[in-house]
Amino acid sequence: MNPAYFETRFRRNDSEDSWPQEGHIITAYNPMDLQLSEIENRLRNQKLKEQIRLSGFDCFAITGVSIDLNHQEPSFFTNASEKKSLAWGRAFEQRAIFGIKQDKLSIIPCLQEGDPIYIGSFQDRWI
Repeated sequence: MNPAYFETRFRRNDSEDSWPQEGHIITAYNPMDLQLSEIENRLRNQKLKEQIRLSGFDCFAITGVSIDLNHQEPSFFTNASEKKSLAWGRAFEQRAIFGIKQDKLSIIPCLQEGDPIYIGSFQDRWI
């Protein structure tokens, strides 16, 4: 697992106040940590967004960022189930997605079996 996952912070991309209390954060950017062009990443994320919305789930823009803000990956917060969110993570070749339940933030591996890895409070990760 890329150590950067354990340090990720989040920035909201809108002023929406009605976010679900629980859900998952998924991106289609940089599959398997391969750095793609901004155009490729945006196209991939647009496809992911369409899949989330067509499935009838909430889809809020959020950005995962490094502590120093040098690395940023636009993502989506959705109220889709863990099973569905993992399916999207796998389809878009992600190593992991994030899960939020009762303010507990976890890393959920996409490619290997195992329990989610609890990494702290989601609220404490906001920038």
